[in-house]
Amino acid sequence: MSDIPGFSPAERRAIEAAMIYRYGQLVELQEADVEVRLVPGSEALTTVPGIYWNERNVQFVVCKLGDTRYRSYFFYSEDKQYRIGEQDYDVIEDCVRNLLQLQVDHDAKRRAIMSNPGLGVDDDYHGPIVV
Repeated sequence: MSDIPGFSPAERRAIEAAMIYRYGQLVELQEADVEVRLVPGSEALTTVPGIYWNERNVQFVVCKLGDTRYRSYFFYSEDKQYRIGEQDYDVIEDCVRNLLQLQVDHDAKRRAIMSNPGLGVDDDYHGPIVV
């Protein structure tokens, strides 16, 4: 377990507000323990509190790395996981908003590539950071 406290009611409300804005409804949020590398380049994994949800065949997780430090990911499967940038966020609303927007942008580009046989995954679009 981690010494990092779990998500506060205010942090959960911030995530729920983003869900309502994005999906027009509340989405079931699940608390989870998530293993992350807190130090870039380190192999050491630290267990931190996370909030997980699955919507429209995409899975999302927001990790709490400290009192006001957050990191987020989305993934379609275990081998296709994406992180939003290399920096962590100190405002949960920014973290969740950017996560949801990046996933929408990624999905639109991915669909465009799939529907245009002339484009390949290596032509101008490489997606967000894969972890």
